[in-house]
Amino acid sequence: MPTLAVLILTKNEEQNITRCISSVSFADEVIVVDSGSEDNTCKLAEDLGAKVYHHDMTDSGFAGQRNFALECTKADWVLYLDADEQITPELGVELQNHIKKEPQQAAAIKRINVVMGQLMHHGVYRPDYIMRLFPKNKVRWDGVVHEQAITELPVVRLKSPAHHYCLTSWEQYFAKFDQYTTLMAQKMHEKGKTTNGIAMHLHAIFAFIQMYVLKLGFLDGKMGIILCQYHYFYTLTKYVKLHSLQNKK
Repeated sequence: MPTLAVLILTKNEEQNITRCISSVSFADEVIVVDSGSEDNTCKLAEDLGAKVYHHDMTDSGFAGQRNFALECTKADWVLYLDADEQITPELGVELQNHIKKEPQQAAAIKRINVVMGQLMHHGVYRPDYIMRLFPKNKVRWDGVVHEQAITELPVVRLKSPAHHYCLTSWEQYFAKFDQYTTLMAQKMHEKGKTTNGIAMHLHAIFAFIQMYVLKLGFLDGKMGIILCQYHYFYTLTKYVKLHSLQNKK
């Protein structure tokens, strides 16, 4: 039977790593690539039988980390997970069945986001499909932020979900808010995009309408409505930061 390695990137993930690794007990090996944790992430991972590699984040960003992880295994197949993700038992069975068939196909998994304990089905944090399962020699990664898998294989969607514990507190939300608005503004700036006072507000208004109305964010109750409102400010902020960058230039 083909072998499977689970590849996990970490930095200060002691709150998540045990849940993540425990959900993939069916794998032949678990490899953790850590970029400088100052908590018990590495010890917890090793206690659960994972192989831990220390590798600093470089200019190649998350894609570079994922490509490095790929070099740490000789397994036939690789499953990429983030430390805050958990494979459900049903998905575990489906993953194993996919590998047994040895198809020349990559696989995407449905990820249901969990925000402060609530499963989200609509709006900003609606479920998404992400490519995560590949034959080892058929994938590379590209992109500093929101990295993408590069493969020539066709991609099938598996039916069972994974759970993504993406937000556990408002402090975490606002830390990511600042980090990602800065990174997205830099990315847009590098691509030559510009904005002005009117455009940045129009982008933000459309972002709210899209998530609240078109993506049915209001159906997720109070949390869904709050997140749609904050998405307005997220969009506005990244364009304000873009405007600041273009003025500096």
